[in-house]
Amino acid sequence: MTSLDQNVVVTALPGIGESLARPPSQLGLLITVYVASLIILGGWAADRFGLRNVYCFALLVFASASALCGLSENIWMLVASRALQGFGGALMGTLGQVVILSSFPRDRTLKINMYISLAGQSGPLVGPLVGGTLTTYVSWRWIFYINIPIALIAALLAASLFPSATKPVRTPFDFPGFLLVGSGMALLVFGMDSLAAKDAAAGIIAAELGAAVAILTVASFYCLRVRNPLLDLKLLRIRTFRVSFLTGGGLDTIGLSSVVFLLPLMFQLGFGMSAVQAGSLTFVAAIGSLLTRFMMPRILNRFGFRRVLVTNTPIVACLVAGFASMQASLPAWIVLAYIFIFGVFRSVQWASTGNLSYSDVAPEQLARFSALYYILWQLAVAISVGLAAALLSLLASGGHASVNDFRILFLIEGLITLCALFAYLRLTPQDGAHVSGHGAHVNTE
Repeated sequence: MTSLDQNVVVTALPGIGESLARPPSQLGLLITVYVASLIILGGWAADRFGLRNVYCFALLVFASASALCGLSENIWMLVASRALQGFGGALMGTLGQVVILSSFPRDRTLKINMYISLAGQSGPLVGPLVGGTLTTYVSWRWIFYINIPIALIAALLAASLFPSATKPVRTPFDFPGFLLVGSGMALLVFGMDSLAAKDAAAGIIAAELGAAVAILTVASFYCLRVRNPLLDLKLLRIRTFRVSFLTGGGLDTIGLSSVVFLLPLMFQLGFGMSAVQAGSLTFVAAIGSLLTRFMMPRILNRFGFRRVLVTNTPIVACLVAGFASMQASLPAWIVLAYIFIFGVFRSVQWASTGNLSYSDVAPEQLARFSALYYILWQLAVAISVGLAAALLSLLASGGHASVNDFRILFLIEGLITLCALFAYLRLTPQDGAHVSGHGAHVNTE
């Protein structure tokens, strides 16, 4: 459900823009505000109130926020409701990951994560189709209303099936850290939105983005020095986590996530397709991702994390850049095949970095790791969509994006993805071997 709402909105952006009188290229805020919500509370709240209680609370928040999204009558009410919805969804994602990683021994989590990811892939699988169909034939508001019964049923199931509540850990709430990280993220999101919307002077936009960078820098130093920080940045001392996400994974997340935003818009604004036509093409990337998940344990066991990432990164970067060559006259089967292949290699990339990132994290660090991993991932996605929306708006003449504008952006995003290769070259064949099981091959090669 969380993944669905991140993907379902993209194909609905032109319909939302028409309803709320705002160009679709300037609606990236609806995505960035969703993924940049304050999930830093997740680890502390789970320790303080128990995983089950916070998880059920998150589901109820998500249901309520979804109702508010559907009732929104202007862009700012929708943005505020999406932020609240993203908060509930981020709590679910963070706490769900903690339960998974803490319930199984480390040598089994690769296979367990494969099964769990199948549920997560249902979002990008059906999101474009659901968003396109509801927007074209009913109303974009129903892409939010359908969450309400699902969330309520999930809350009842979580209350009965989730692990029993553990004894609360009365860690003091890091209010200064909350203010620093929260305000820095908010300024970054709104600064990038102002850049895309062109609704503020250049000096104001520069001030917003500069202040965001400064505040987040101060927040980083603060979290490294305080005793019980809301975000434990000391985890970045773990080399595999630092390489797999902060340096390499952050770059390829920025490049790959932009495709989810740009491709449906290019099909609709550039090629003149309807929302349901665009959704029926882009959803095949999720089919490729879904099928690849079944093969990932065997692939990583045979080749190891380093070889997979060093080989796959240039391939997936070329595939991102290759979207620049698409034309409206191409047969549908060629477009579908290309998007399917992209989904396969994107899944290899994200499954590898995701599983490598936690490989050396101690069990007692899992809650703090999950909170930090998710906020870094969400930050990368927010930067990806915000940057793509800003560049698209800057390139678009008269507020209307052309096919050539999208082509330039896909080439830029391909180069960003390729830069991650320099980080992955620092890995060794033994990195993450106790998760992938690649150790037997390392000794013979």
